[in-house]
Amino acid sequence: MTSLSGTVARKRATTDERPRTADESRDEASTQSPPLFSRGIAAVALILLAMRITLPQGVEVGFVVAALLAPLWLRTVRYYRFMPLLLIVGTLAAGAGIWLQIANRGDHAVDSGIATSTTVLLIGALLSIGLVLWARTVLSLPMVALFFGVGLLLGVDPSAAQFATNPYKFGFALPLAVIGLAVAKLSRRWWVELLVVLVLTGLAATNDARSIFGLLLLAVVLLVAQIPFFRAGHGGSAFLVSLGVVVVGIVVYIAGQALVLSGILGESTTRRSLAQYDASGSVLLGGRPELGATLALMTHSPWGFGAGIAPNPSDIRVAQQGMSAIGYDPNNGYVTRFMFGGHIELHSVFGDLWAQTGVLGLALVAIAVLVLVYGITRNIADGTAAAVLLYVVANSLFDLFFSPFYSAQQLFMLALGLVAVPVSRGAFRTDRGQRAYSRTSSMGPSRRAFARKPAFSRAASSKAADFRA
Repeated sequence: MTSLSGTVARKRATTDERPRTADESRDEASTQSPPLFSRGIAAVALILLAMRITLPQGVEVGFVVAALLAPLWLRTVRYYRFMPLLLIVGTLAAGAGIWLQIANRGDHAVDSGIATSTTVLLIGALLSIGLVLWARTVLSLPMVALFFGVGLLLGVDPSAAQFATNPYKFGFALPLAVIGLAVAKLSRRWWVELLVVLVLTGLAATNDARSIFGLLLLAVVLLVAQIPFFRAGHGGSAFLVSLGVVVVGIVVYIAGQALVLSGILGESTTRRSLAQYDASGSVLLGGRPELGATLALMTHSPWGFGAGIAPNPSDIRVAQQGMSAIGYDPNNGYVTRFMFGGHIELHSVFGDLWAQTGVLGLALVAIAVLVLVYGITRNIADGTAAAVLLYVVANSLFDLFFSPFYSAQQLFMLALGLVAVPVSRGAFRTDRGQRAYSRTSSMGPSRRAFARKPAFSRAASSKAADFRA
């Protein structure tokens, strides 16, 4: 006699294995896809965010848009690992900058204009990260990157002084990389991504863009390393991937430095690189002597300075001694005017945030590094890290130590928003009912399901995935 439970189990198995009809597939796609106006709002907001249209007091149009859309993204942030902590610590850091300024007024001058603009920049970056996280719930990853890249391209300023010296390096390199790699990801062909990133690497090599060349080279290696994962259909150990990424980074740096010194990037670049290598034994340290100043100031004033604080003669002397210790001559206009001319500019995200907000700024940087490293290693372990994701994350990690916060802020907020990992494996739903990304950031739940479902259900899933892109 057949038991009732056995009959129910067989019936359920038969129902689960039944191929869905085209009508059922269309219904599923329509319920999962976000409304058109939501996608339009996200696209326009991302473009405005990346264009960096400035208003008085350092306010940007993109910051205003992100603040107005806060009711949408505030409910999204909690679904991403470490992101609520990052935004809370960032907000506390902005307040700490004001408190440190008040505490250091006795022996330091204060520039109120710089204090306002730097504080607005930090708060605006936090708002922008939330906006990018929300955009991921209504747009696929490559579409988020594509619209942001369009904004970067529209925001290129041909009147800038550095643009005239090298338009590609100081104007078009970043927008073209983001747009090109995003479009390549939309093709859903790994070899197209590889071809595009190789072309971009060649452009960097022929346009005196050393750091861009090295970061794209790293993206090439990490993209190629994922090909076996795509073919085998299984993931790898995130811990082993982390170790592998560190090893690959070191190897790429050594190889890249050798290529630069060999003259592959041109005679002028080689001469400049050789001078920096002879000065400190490293192209990286020789090209960024501000690290010496940062570490010296951290030892001298470990709590930081505060928003808008100008260095006093003692601070400048300590910083110059730190740069001299790595073989750099600090007696020049760059140090006295750009770095310490009425303000403190340490030419790195972690240095600038520490000087402005103290220990909380360092905590913010540590959490950001955790988000970037954890997210990208999870994606690589799953074999789903797109080339655009690899590039923006690598660029942001580089900028943490070698670029001013103002210059790095745009790509920094994009990378953090794209790479953040949701808190659960399953897809969660937003207030509109559409599905957001699950587990990793480079593909949504419909695309991950497409890779793992049996053949008879792929046609239905592909329609839902195509609708999102």
